[in-house]
Amino acid sequence: MGYKTILVSLNEVGRLPQLLAAATKLGQALGTHVSGLYVIPAVQVYPSVGFEAAPQVFEGNRSFFKDNAAKVREQFEAAMTKEGLAFDFHQVDSRTPIIADEVVAKGRCADVLVVSTTNPDEVTGVERDFVEQVLMGVGRPVVVLPHQGEAKLSLDDVVVGWDGGREAARSTFDALPLLRVAKKVRVIRVDPQKDASLKASVPAADIAETLARHGVNVETQGYPTDGLDEGQALLRCADDGGAGLIVMGAYGHSRLAEFIFGGATRFVLSRLNRPVLMSH
Repeated sequence: MGYKTILVSLNEVGRLPQLLAAATKLGQALGTHVSGLYVIPAVQVYPSVGFEAAPQVFEGNRSFFKDNAAKVREQFEAAMTKEGLAFDFHQVDSRTPIIADEVVAKGRCADVLVVSTTNPDEVTGVERDFVEQVLMGVGRPVVVLPHQGEAKLSLDDVVVGWDGGREAARSTFDALPLLRVAKKVRVIRVDPQKDASLKASVPAADIAETLARHGVNVETQGYPTDGLDEGQALLRCADDGGAGLIVMGAYGHSRLAEFIFGGATRFVLSRLNRPVLMSH
């Protein structure tokens, strides 16, 4: 079964060209319908402090997104029309100031989402942990773009991170429609030499055999970390081969554990330099 509906979240206005490029690339590759989603958040109300009786109201985010709504819709519709894709556009006037809430609600009815990380050095009006909230709440695969650079999505070479765990399995099979049309797929097993059960065997051979039955042009590769953590090793492996997409599971540990101890998901999201498909 393939993707039939792509939902692209358009609130990261500064990354609009990259979001539209990724959505049209997926739409063309898979022949899918593309839905654009743009959220106008509610005003932010802060409790009163000190001797002030009235709460403090901040309308800056709402005003910013209202002012940019027409431009976002125009550019989205122009990009989809140019590529001859089936599309629709949804502008949602949210009841809360949290943009991720609406993206999660709408995203559960899509096959795959396209979003961008937020730039920690800029105030964009989108929640700093927007991607994390969407990943944890939506229950669908999410293609995440970096907050800087060209962020070009390519299916010429796709890297799949595989450790045999639940999240890796979920992301790999969620990505199957893309893996089938990719020119080459590399399944990467990080540090296979550390797993005694893998001695004298080909790393990730079992999942590669399954993917091959699905028509995926797949090869396997063991990748020693040389002291790097798994997320760092996966990014380096993608860099070495010029991969246009990484596929990996998200939050195999709790978000709290990853925040305290670190983790592959947290590292990749903070250092992302190319599109990554994640599932939780």
